[in-house]
Amino acid sequence: MLYIVGLGPGHKDYMIKKSIDVLEHSDIIVGFKRALDSLEFINKKKIYLKSLADIDKILLSEQEQVISVVASGDPTFYGITNYIKNNITEDFEIIPGISSFQYLTSKVKLTWNNAYLGSLHGRSDEFLKMVKENEITIWLTDKKNNPTELCKLLDNELINCKVVVGENLSYDDEVISQGKPKQFLNKSFSELCVFIIIRE
Repeated sequence: MLYIVGLGPGHKDYMIKKSIDVLEHSDIIVGFKRALDSLEFINKKKIYLKSLADIDKILLSEQEQVISVVASGDPTFYGITNYIKNNITEDFEIIPGISSFQYLTSKVKLTWNNAYLGSLHGRSDEFLKMVKENEITIWLTDKKNNPTELCKLLDNELINCKVVVGENLSYDDEVISQGKPKQFLNKSFSELCVFIIIRE
């Protein structure tokens, strides 16, 4: 049996009980380093992924085992679910997780009913268009499309807004920053952040 298990933002306190139950009853837990490192409290065989293609090989070599592939956040939002659906014929079950968007908006007490949700992982084509068309946009960032560069874009376009940056959400080194884009033009952020833009 194959499971895709969402771990939420990462800390055990924000993993749903169903996720922990499935992991504790799995034979093998598979995932990238950051996700697996947050599961020190679960004593099961763990296999670190170097690329998504490794999942195929693991499934072939570990047949008849209960395997859980873990993912940060909610695996149905820009997660590994698409890869598994498109590349693996075996049936699987998804256990959702709290998204980093849910976590950050709750921390800053922001309702996000009508927000545009997007990912800048390897893509940035529609960033400014979506910002201009929506009152609130919430983004997953990457190394290239990081909050500093995004603030420069917003400042250059003279977009009147407030931004919220969430780094290392739910971990001990969590940092949440809020302000105008101009305040962050020379600030460094961690590689993976959640970036909220609230137009004013």
